[in-house]
Amino acid sequence: MIKKNKINEHKLYKWLILSIAVTASFMAILDINIVIVALPKMMSHFGVNVITIDWVIIAYTITYSIIILLTIFASKKYGFKIPFVVSIVFFVIGSAFCGFAPTYEIMIIFRIIQAIGGAGLIPISVNLIAKYFKAQERGTAMGIWTIGIMVAPAIGPIIGGYFVDYVDWRMIFYFNVPIGIILLLGTLILLENDMPLKPFTKKFDFTGFILIAISLGTLLYVLNEGQTLEWDSAAIHLSELISAASFILFLIVEIFSKKHLMDYSLFKTRNFVIGNLVNIIRSGAIFSTLFLLPIFIEDILNYNAMHAGYLMAPFAITTGVVSPIAGKISDKYGPKYLILLGMIIFAISNFSLGSISLQTSIPFIVYNQLLRGIGVGLINAPLLMTVINSAKFEQIPDASALYNVFLQIGASFGVAWSGEELVVRQVYHLNQYSRDINYNSYNFNNVINFLHGDLIKNGGSFVRAMLYPFNSVKVFDYIINEFSLIGAYGDVFAALGYLCIIGSITALAVKNIKR
Repeated sequence: MIKKNKINEHKLYKWLILSIAVTASFMAILDINIVIVALPKMMSHFGVNVITIDWVIIAYTITYSIIILLTIFASKKYGFKIPFVVSIVFFVIGSAFCGFAPTYEIMIIFRIIQAIGGAGLIPISVNLIAKYFKAQERGTAMGIWTIGIMVAPAIGPIIGGYFVDYVDWRMIFYFNVPIGIILLLGTLILLENDMPLKPFTKKFDFTGFILIAISLGTLLYVLNEGQTLEWDSAAIHLSELISAASFILFLIVEIFSKKHLMDYSLFKTRNFVIGNLVNIIRSGAIFSTLFLLPIFIEDILNYNAMHAGYLMAPFAITTGVVSPIAGKISDKYGPKYLILLGMIIFAISNFSLGSISLQTSIPFIVYNQLLRGIGVGLINAPLLMTVINSAKFEQIPDASALYNVFLQIGASFGVAWSGEELVVRQVYHLNQYSRDINYNSYNFNNVINFLHGDLIKNGGSFVRAMLYPFNSVKVFDYIINEFSLIGAYGDVFAALGYLCIIGSITALAVKNIKR
């Protein structure tokens, strides 16, 4: 029997803390992904359009990325337990309120409250792992922690699809409440009170925080809304100007101020800088694929949301299996070559997706997901270990918060770029087809006659319903548009493969630190 006041000395204690960290991170990441599935239902329920409903995601993302920076100061001043408990409480209350939000405007307010809580869950979880596991054990611990981080995006569409299709879309928010309550009780009971004995006397850098918050907020707004509002719109250009100006002012203030928002000496450390460069590239490639592949599976291959979720599951399973193994290996042999190998395998999986077509089979998708899971599983824990182990113990709150900020920026850049590039490449392929097709040729007339005489007139009721009221030329144009879009998907996936190659080259600069 372990005495309560001695529980933190028991050899199993750190693993109990790890289970808390995994649960918190899983819950935070799952919420981000599960909400996406319910957006069409929410749009219909609240009577808003596509551009408006996007703010359910954007409000959360911007608030999340800004509040992460507050966890640095809070962790140094109050320890890890108090900010962690506050984060859980905000997240649970925000989730419950989102579940019964009567109007769209109130939903946005509650999403902001939820994001205030969610922002502290992941960076403080990393801090707890760094605190309770020695440097030579962190790879293993972070490998296990990564399971929750990577499984959540894959199973989110499955859970969300089930709730939306068979229960109620509000359940995607209520789902967090019991998990959050269990997590809160476990944290209150198990996590020791770690309020610093020596008070943290440095004052909070309000000016620097406000400036970087404005810069980050407007940058993420641009990345999330650029394609919707058009990149050349006045709102986007104004936001870009505000983001750049506030960031320049932030740099000036931090140079001349005695108060600093974070410990900038981290940027003098080679592995911290290189690790976060790879982090940005890696997150851009991962979230671009997580964004594009389900859309291709649903819109081009005509599977529903739950089936798309099932096809994403092999990625989560493989990542979950490989991550702890990679973490264990990196503890002993260092992280550099695992990151390098993982980026190369990830690149191969993206190049493989460059060949997708209407004939793409389920076994091919499953194989690709397994391959991608191996690559990402080899990257995640060693990369996080590279960044965290480059910091001194007192710098770990800064390092973990910045790691998550860079991850969010990389993900937003990746999704924004891939969505825009998909449109650009579709136009390119349409131009190619228009150049190659001769509308007066014998072959073209044969195709039109086939569409009119055989497919439209003699096709099954499903085919006629799908094509009605298009005439033969419009049907032909529709087919060309679809083939152009498929070609665009292949081009973007291939480009992500090249991005991973750049990431592997960058990883060569990591200094390999063995146990």
